[in-house]
Amino acid sequence: MTVGNKAMTGIAKRFQPLSAFFQITLLFVLLVFCPQVWAAQVAIVIADKAVIYSDRTMSSPVGFINKGKKVTVGEVPRNKAQLYPIVVSGKVAYIRTIDVSTEIENLDTNRLVAERFLRAAEKKVEAVYSVSAFTYATQISMNAKNDQLEDKDPFVWTGFHVKGAVKTSQSWDFGVLLGYAEGQESKETFRMIETGIDLSYRLINSSVFVFKWQNQALAVPFTSYSLGTKYRVNGYGFSAGSGLAANINFGRHWGLEAYGGLYYTGLYGFDVPRPYKSITPTFVGSRLGAGLTYQY
Repeated sequence: MTVGNKAMTGIAKRFQPLSAFFQITLLFVLLVFCPQVWAAQVAIVIADKAVIYSDRTMSSPVGFINKGKKVTVGEVPRNKAQLYPIVVSGKVAYIRTIDVSTEIENLDTNRLVAERFLRAAEKKVEAVYSVSAFTYATQISMNAKNDQLEDKDPFVWTGFHVKGAVKTSQSWDFGVLLGYAEGQESKETFRMIETGIDLSYRLINSSVFVFKWQNQALAVPFTSYSLGTKYRVNGYGFSAGSGLAANINFGRHWGLEAYGGLYYTGLYGFDVPRPYKSITPTFVGSRLGAGLTYQY
């Protein structure tokens, strides 16, 4: 070993304790005075797609992370508690605090609280559409006789309904419907168009099976009563009923429904020509129906 090499080795040995002391001191300063450099926490993405930004002003999106993914973010939020720092491909990026959920969340700003409230309030309305056929087995009450039908005779209607409903709460549904029904006994025929509201309470509510108490109030803006080819007169009326309904869902959108209940129908305004008699019939009986549903 030459004299020069020996000298350099001696100098390095003298500065080695100083170098170790400097490294320890630097580490202490970083840990005590700059905890944001090392502090991190695990978060779960709660947004459908959480956008990743390259800057704090959120002007340059560079990608997104899908809902349910776990990510490591900084413990101290930035930009007025709107962003968490996150490392992406070795570079510091940012993710919105309202897009993730952490064990320790900074809720100091009113803006953050307001944005999360608005997100919870902006839930999609769930709608259900259905088309169904039904039979309406009734007993008729009549104040006059024109052919074969008499007071207290049985009378059967058949028809269909088209209905749209929305879930207004965890338990209640509100819907509107339009339907048509007709029935015939010998030469006497009744026809009617129904439209009105449906209010239902879900007794059992799951993703596959729904069982509910159903109530309907229906107007009859048009009805007709005819006796063969001798006459046909028009009128109006109403229907109301209550019962139970069940829905079975197959997959995300399609399903089947079945329902049954007790209903009352009153028809008015039948001005029958002479020598026949005008009537104001009422019908009381049970409706049973089944149909196809589509929801989204």
